[in-house]
Amino acid sequence: MQQIRAYNIKHNYELKEFLEDYRRLLQRAVDEIWKNIVWINKTNKNGRNRIIPIIPKGNEFKNHYLRNLLLKDWRYSKHYVDSSIKQAYSIVKSWRRREKPTVKKRFVRIKETLYSYNNGKIKVSIKPYEEYIMFDISKA
Repeated sequence: MQQIRAYNIKHNYELKEFLEDYRRLLQRAVDEIWKNIVWINKTNKNGRNRIIPIIPKGNEFKNHYLRNLLLKDWRYSKHYVDSSIKQAYSIVKSWRRREKPTVKKRFVRIKETLYSYNNGKIKVSIKPYEEYIMFDISKA
């Protein structure tokens, strides 16, 4: 069993640009998935028509087209692109309206491969081998 937790940690890092870039990346992923949805009419048991979205899920779309598109001009760790794709699919699948979802909040999901923990300190990669942030949680 794995336990996942989220914490707020006060810090002095200037992350607004990074978080805004990730929000735009996530919106772009949502836009591309939405653009490639096929909408079909389906008749239910009662004879009523329903419009059902078929979300593109194949590896060719997800891992080749979408990933490569999002990696263009992305200057941070590639893992954030993978995270945005997973998050975008989650947003689209849970969306109940027929208009495209909009990502408004600035946040980022950090994959396990992007952080390390050692001696009470969490190190999070922003740009590979270039930029990272460090949180000392031993005193928290």
